[in-house]
Amino acid sequence: MRKNYFLSLFLLMTAFWHVQATDGTKSTNPNGKPANTTMFGDANPLNAPTVLAGAAVGGVGTKINLTWNDNSVDETEFQIAYSTLPSGYQTVGTGIQNNLSVAGQTLSNLQPNTTYYIWVRAIRDGAGVLPTCSPQTNMPVDGPPVGKSASCWSNGIVVSTNDSLPAPVTGAIVATPYSQRTNTLYFTDNSTNETNFIIERSTAGSTFVEIATIPGVLGTGQRTYVDNTTQPNTSYVYRVSPRNATGVGLPEATTSSFITPPDPPIPPNSLDTFSIGLNSIGLFWINAANNATGFLIQRSVDNNTWVTIGTIPPYNKGFVAQNLDEGQRYFFRVIAFNEGGNSAPSGVKDATTKKRVAPNPAFNLVAKTISTTQINLSWNLGTQDDETNNRVAQEIYRSSISATEGFIRIATIGDYEASYSDKTGTPKTTYWYKILTTNYQGQSPYSNPAKATTLGPPYAPTNLATVLANDALGNTIIKTTWKDNSDDEWGFALERSTDSTFATGVLKADLDSNTVAATSIPIEEGVIYYFRVNASNKYGVSKYSATTKLDVIVSAVPNAPYDLKGTATAAEVSLKWGDDSNKEAAFDVERSLDGTTFTKIGSTGRNEVTYSDKTVSEKTKYSYRVRATNIKGSSPYTNVLVITTPAKASASLDLTAEDVFNVFPNPTADAVKVSVSENMVKESGMIIITDKSNRVISKTLLTPNQSEYRLDLSNYSEGTYTISLRTSTQQITKRVYKF
Repeated sequence: MRKNYFLSLFLLMTAFWHVQATDGTKSTNPNGKPANTTMFGDANPLNAPTVLAGAAVGGVGTKINLTWNDNSVDETEFQIAYSTLPSGYQTVGTGIQNNLSVAGQTLSNLQPNTTYYIWVRAIRDGAGVLPTCSPQTNMPVDGPPVGKSASCWSNGIVVSTNDSLPAPVTGAIVATPYSQRTNTLYFTDNSTNETNFIIERSTAGSTFVEIATIPGVLGTGQRTYVDNTTQPNTSYVYRVSPRNATGVGLPEATTSSFITPPDPPIPPNSLDTFSIGLNSIGLFWINAANNATGFLIQRSVDNNTWVTIGTIPPYNKGFVAQNLDEGQRYFFRVIAFNEGGNSAPSGVKDATTKKRVAPNPAFNLVAKTISTTQINLSWNLGTQDDETNNRVAQEIYRSSISATEGFIRIATIGDYEASYSDKTGTPKTTYWYKILTTNYQGQSPYSNPAKATTLGPPYAPTNLATVLANDALGNTIIKTTWKDNSDDEWGFALERSTDSTFATGVLKADLDSNTVAATSIPIEEGVIYYFRVNASNKYGVSKYSATTKLDVIVSAVPNAPYDLKGTATAAEVSLKWGDDSNKEAAFDVERSLDGTTFTKIGSTGRNEVTYSDKTVSEKTKYSYRVRATNIKGSSPYTNVLVITTPAKASASLDLTAEDVFNVFPNPTADAVKVSVSENMVKESGMIIITDKSNRVISKTLLTPNQSEYRLDLSNYSEGTYTISLRTSTQQITKRVYKF
């Protein structure tokens, strides 16, 4: 029932519109479109759309927007045909748009940057009268869809799609190191269709501002941009976007944030040195920059080629250059730096390291006598700076010749000693000293020489001379003189001898200090006298002077000897007489068996007034006489001594202790001589010395045929000693005092 109602209504309305159309020449719909009449599928042809226009959709490379005038009122849709030719057309429906005077549609999924030929026609459901259409170039030839009718095609248009958006760039970085005012931006171009690149920059987190547009290039790859507008010590971020007519390729590529370096600092000034050593030079300067982060210290040996020897922080304004060569000239400069670079160099400062040299000499050397073998030295040390001229050792030199020659090194001492005791001297010797200071670089000049004389016996007298002279009474004397070479003698000893070895006829005169002349008596004619003199003090006896001699000429024959006496044993006659002459050279001894005829049996030397005749026989009577002789002749004879030798006795001769054993001198200072009688010479025994504690300190064996012994007591202390002669038959004891 309801279905029939709607059908009746539709038929009624159709009849109404049909009637209206027949009543006039043309009918219009309320929208002003040309009306088509139809009756149950039979209708007039659809009016073709007109004024077809199209344009690519901005920012998209696959869409075209189309518009046209809708000249029909009963189309159910529009059919759009598009082709790139010469291929066939593709069609797409638009849906119902019969209420619009201007229709439109967006074509999608197209090819970018492609030219399309586009047409549009109206479509109505159901079969209908087909319009008669005039053919046009490139117009589609497709019939209407099955079961539908279509208008003629609209005007054809040719529209190109946009290019596709360029691909975003990647890998945007800023070249390092960053520069203060010029930085290079690198990025990778991933597209081939960009027309340019947009360069944007942001500072300190602010918004991005476009600072440049650079043209695109063919192909992909790395691109660069140089920004010459940056400021020092500023934070920046760059953003890069590719662009073409279609639009901007997104997303944009953004660099990391970076800070441009500051401007380099200004150079330091007033470079100078504060210390100079053997292997180091200290430098200081003024920092004129407030943005330095450190200093470079540079060194050169030729003021041309520079080597950096140190890097220090900005709060240090001094530096010590180490490991330098001694005595080398160096050039220095300082450069301030920060992240922005280096300053210009400071002014150049040159300095020369110190060089080690030989030490300075000691001075004010003084020598002082201390003893017979010791002289003490003292001096002032040469100045040193504890660096270049340090002492290492000192050498002591000594000469016994002069202040200029004969020096020999006697000691090496430490570098800080200023005194020395020379204990190796010889008594009473003058020495000259000087000091030599040394180190590894060489030797100083010598100090001033200093002289001192060791204590000891006086210097030997010199210029000893002897002459014959007469005393006030007219007696002949020998006068001796000499030169006193000492000022510390206690006395002189003048010795006279009748032989050059001073072994016989020695006379000694002890004289006071400062004595330089003496008279020597008695004298004998025909004798050569030898003289020598020495000086002595508490330290001992000097050397003897040179020996001088005096030959006393014989003036006449000698006086006769007198008072000839003698004793006899069965085997020996011992004679003794008086000497009344100072001119004899010898005494002749004559013997006679009958008292008339005398024969010389021997002689003695000058002043020898004893003689032993061991050629006698027992119980025999002998006569003896003696006379003196010299080169002038012989004196008269003594009295004639007549003596008879006794018969041999069986008993031994009783001798006194003095005859057997004699000790002298006593007292003594150093040694004693011990004489043994002839009858003891052939006996065996020993001489024993004991001290006051009865301790034996020395033993000396008797030697056959030796009658005299010298016993040294110089190493023993002062006191009384006992000297004993012990043989198989007897013991004799003597006491001796040692002082």
